[in-house]
Amino acid sequence: KKMFKLKFNTGYCFFILIFCIGLFFRLKLYFLNLSFHCDEANLALNLISRSYPELFQPLERLQVAPPFFLVLSKIFYQFAFFNFTPRVSDLMLRLIPLVSGIAAIPAFGFLLQRLFKNKFVTAAGMLILALAPSAVLYSCIFKQYSTELLVSILTLILFSKIDLKVRNFKPFLLLGLMPFLSLSSFFVLAGGFCYLWVKERCSRNLAYGTGVFLAVLVFYTFVFLIPVHSRYYHDMSDYWNASFSMASGIFSYVKILLFYLFRTYAGISLAAILFFVSVLLMLRNLKVFCFTAIPVLLAYIGVITKHYPLDERLMLFIMPIVIIVLLYPFTLITRRFAVLYSGLVILLIYGCLNFPLPIENIVTKPEAARDVWEYLADNYDGKTPVLLGYSLNTNLYYRMFYKDFKYCDFVLINNTEKTLKNLPSGDYYIVITGYEFYRNLLEKDFNAFLKEAQGIEVLEAAEFIPPHIDGFAEINSGRLLKIRKNHTEPYFS
Repeated sequence: KKMFKLKFNTGYCFFILIFCIGLFFRLKLYFLNLSFHCDEANLALNLISRSYPELFQPLERLQVAPPFFLVLSKIFYQFAFFNFTPRVSDLMLRLIPLVSGIAAIPAFGFLLQRLFKNKFVTAAGMLILALAPSAVLYSCIFKQYSTELLVSILTLILFSKIDLKVRNFKPFLLLGLMPFLSLSSFFVLAGGFCYLWVKERCSRNLAYGTGVFLAVLVFYTFVFLIPVHSRYYHDMSDYWNASFSMASGIFSYVKILLFYLFRTYAGISLAAILFFVSVLLMLRNLKVFCFTAIPVLLAYIGVITKHYPLDERLMLFIMPIVIIVLLYPFTLITRRFAVLYSGLVILLIYGCLNFPLPIENIVTKPEAARDVWEYLADNYDGKTPVLLGYSLNTNLYYRMFYKDFKYCDFVLINNTEKTLKNLPSGDYYIVITGYEFYRNLLEKDFNAFLKEAQGIEVLEAAEFIPPHIDGFAEINSGRLLKIRKNHTEPYFS
């Protein structure tokens, strides 16, 4: 009689558990299905209104996104038409970021195991990525940042698998396609090619492979990168000016980078010191040094030369690289140093316990435009004009789902007071869905602003902002008001 014994691999079970933790947080936020914020809506309007070839051209509404990300998103979006509602539309558009955010966890584990063959470091890195608030958030937002994070991991995996003993152009062709999915991939590509050329500088196969990569890159540069850069660079450079000035030195840059990626001030200076110590230790490992230190340094050069902003979402691509740097010293520790292993475990558990719950608290741009429009659709009287804010925001996206409203498209962003003052007498709905409409209110809540207008009576008000939101900009981004304008009284006291 044969006896069968099941081998229980605790390491793989732990990896699966970490993956499930990351999956849970991302699915929880995804199925909360929060309303689009302004950038998501503006990108969605580009995607919906354009054909597939037009997605390779510069976008409207100050949006920039890699073309393959838009093409894949549009393919998935087509499925929304079986039930053309705003909630289904939002879910379908966020599907590519979700898939990217989920896939990044096991992909990062594969990369760590390939680099270090250390299951503890692999598990620690996967857990940090699975729980990082910014990684969770951008997995559920219709922007390319989650995809860029995954592309960074896949790019490093490709570089680690290239075998220059044989002539194989496929990896180099795939590397050439990475910028079509990630605008930030150039930093990671530079580190990878630096490693290959330092290690194999006399390799003919490397020269041929690099030629294939450059041919694809030249095509991408002329077809996409130059037109986009010439159209938006100067405007966006002014917009990001404050973020450039934050990196006063490389130590400040690393500290801000760590804060953005992990959303905590706790031990940030010690973590920054560990970061630099780890980079010095990496000098003994050419591959890891080129894969990590060079992209971080090039990103810093991009910041101080005002070519790449130091911002959470735009730096998300570098998160796997930063995690590798922080964990690298632990790859040099043998099992005899169990105390240090235990300390890292305690640190990870502490990070887990401090993960912000409820999950929606990690959302940095809370808006409730969809809720406002759904409420208006259920309560509209069929005749009252609807005043919209600046149409480059979420109004234009959500109103396309509703065709039965009488619109009165005033631009409230320039001068709210003047716009209301010049309204004819009568009743109006005001849809409030974006904080940038109210710069001229001088930090006033919109209800308080209306109370000072004696010629205006608030007939109805509905609010959809979550209770934990208390900032001026945010509380003015999810409201519906019905007002009555009366010219018989002075407008302001």
